[in-house]
Amino acid sequence: MTRYRDAAAFAALAIVWGLGFGAVELGLASFPPLLLNAVRYDLAALLLFGYLGVRVDEWRPTTRSDVFAVVGGGLLWIGLGNGVWFVGQKLTSSVFSGTMPSLIPVMTVAFSWVLLPEDRLTPLSLVGLGVSIAGAVVITVPADGLTIDGRLVGTGLLFVGVCGAALGSVLIRRARPSIPNATTTAWSVTIGAVFLHVLSPLVGESVPGDVTVASWLGLAYLCVFSTVFAYLLYFSLLERHSAIELSLVTYLIPVVAGTAGWLVFGEPITESLVVGFPIVLSGFLLMKRDAIRTEVERVRSGV
Repeated sequence: MTRYRDAAAFAALAIVWGLGFGAVELGLASFPPLLLNAVRYDLAALLLFGYLGVRVDEWRPTTRSDVFAVVGGGLLWIGLGNGVWFVGQKLTSSVFSGTMPSLIPVMTVAFSWVLLPEDRLTPLSLVGLGVSIAGAVVITVPADGLTIDGRLVGTGLLFVGVCGAALGSVLIRRARPSIPNATTTAWSVTIGAVFLHVLSPLVGESVPGDVTVASWLGLAYLCVFSTVFAYLLYFSLLERHSAIELSLVTYLIPVVAGTAGWLVFGEPITESLVVGFPIVLSGFLLMKRDAIRTEVERVRSGV
């Protein structure tokens, strides 16, 4: 029964995060991108701290490692990995940005190779990293060549977001915080929200005078489902499954995001996405082949 329940939870996580890219499109119709993300995390922080007050005893950082983890998570994982990401999506599309999370596990492996000695790649894994990078090039470089335009800038910002999310997660792991994952998330979300509120006016953003109902609904979805519900579901799964298994969720997100963007917003699913995405996935599977084989054997044995 637990296996079927967890399979449903995996699917729910992919669906919730995949649909989040469409919710971002709705929010960006009224809100500037950094402010939209800042308000999203304001509300999410309130809900997460409410959860901590009810379910968690260790609700605040107590060691230097804890502080390092929440600051790194707030500035990199939330600030760059999500805030800058919204700016990139505004310049591209929900279909395109929904494909980019598939690069996060790849960059996580790359940063881990540098910062976590126990995660050093073998020669064959380095080949896998190269394959994934080639897939990323197929996805991001237009068939007619590079031109300096909004889409290229947006693609670059999305890649900065990918690197921020990956590096933030690696630094959190390197710090080895003593507090629960939910506590790390709540404080990271809070620090990220403050950072985005400071950054928003510095880049010329202002509070919108007229916000549509659709934008409010998009913001509500991002806060309640894409952040609070998804993060708590993720941490619940993390108690029973490895990070390798959970990282595979990012390869289901583009399917959901692409389908939703095509159906709701009429955004095209380009040939480069169709060709490049399987290449990225193949490279990741090659990099993590041993860990994935171990997980498959563990699941089959019922351990």
